Amino acid sequence: MLKASSARAPERGFTLIELLVVIAIIAVLISLLLPAVQSAREAARRAQCVNNLKQLGLACHNYIDANSVFPLGTFMMPPPGDASGPGSGRHEHSIFIRLLPFMEQAQLYNAYNASVHYAYVDNGTVSATGVSAIWCPSDGTVSELVADQTHLGQFPLGMRFNSYKGNSGTWFSPGRYQDRSNANFGALFAQANGIFHFYSNTSLSSITDGTSNTILMGEYARGKVSRDDQLCWGWWSSGNYSDTMFTTLYPLNPFNKVGDLGTGQGINSDLFVSAASSFHPGGANFSFCDGSVRFIKDSIQQPPMNPATSLPQNVTVDGNNIFTITAPLSVYQAISTRNGGEVISADAY
Repeated sequence: MLKASSARAPERGFTLIELLVVIAIIAVLISLLLPAVQSAREAARRAQCVNNLKQLGLACHNYIDANSVFPLGTFMMPPPGDASGPGSGRHEHSIFIRLLPFMEQAQLYNAYNASVHYAYVDNGTVSATGVSAIWCPSDGTVSELVADQTHLGQFPLGMRFNSYKGNSGTWFSPGRYQDRSNANFGALFAQANGIFHFYSNTSLSSITDGTSNTILMGEYARGKVSRDDQLCWGWWSSGNYSDTMFTTLYPLNPFNKVGDLGTGQGINSDLFVSAASSFHPGGANFSFCDGSVRFIKDSIQQPPMNPATSLPQNVTVDGNNIFTITAPLSVYQAISTRNGGEVISADAY
């Protein structure tokens, strides 16, 4: 009888070709899955951004309950609170400083000294404190603390930034250098048609276009502007135009629509920091005066820009910075005015 062989057959492993095929399949699956993961992450970030704007809208309405008007856009403090004189272009603290007690930030508000200029050392700690409620999670740069002495020499402790700005309407007026000493101040103030501007005192009853058709705040994509603009603009404690207020004088998300057309009227900022913008694909989130938040698409009706004037083709301005509307406002412009009398359907945006 033959004895059965005890020898084992050799175990078979993966060949190099089989291993490469498996790696290729895994790579294909990852490439298919990655966009879905990124899309899910962006959806979560966008939802957080919507929530931030809802909370800011709620804070504004709580502010109205206590003060009867929306927060003041900004103002110019006379000496001795601010050593600068009339027409200097100086301005005081932002909408967000006034909203702090209504955003569960009473301790930070109490640390602010409103009797002196916002850039004085007394307010250095507040300016250098980050407030996550005004940061869009899709903008990775907005939470940084900057102490660049070339740009922020008056802020020894540094400055923080914001992703949201108040609606100043179809233009900035009165301008930064057009304070109460200006001979045309009355006309400049009268043409202000947004919610926030220099010396604003907007009540709900003054929004005759309807609170559901009037923008309250919009997004600002700090990380999309130049590094110089990132350092010089979007200071969260500053009430300057383009720091914490935007205008619909320029298109939504202007980066791929128009070139740099120079500085804005009545202020020294360029259109990229003066316009609303966002990292969310296809448009930006806006809060409205009724407390709602809506996503406005880039495709919303907006007038073409006139390169010769750096203005929309339906707007002109004279040497005194008095604006004139020469053709009906676009939908985007119209929903930024509080009292323009336009009839706008929500279907248009």
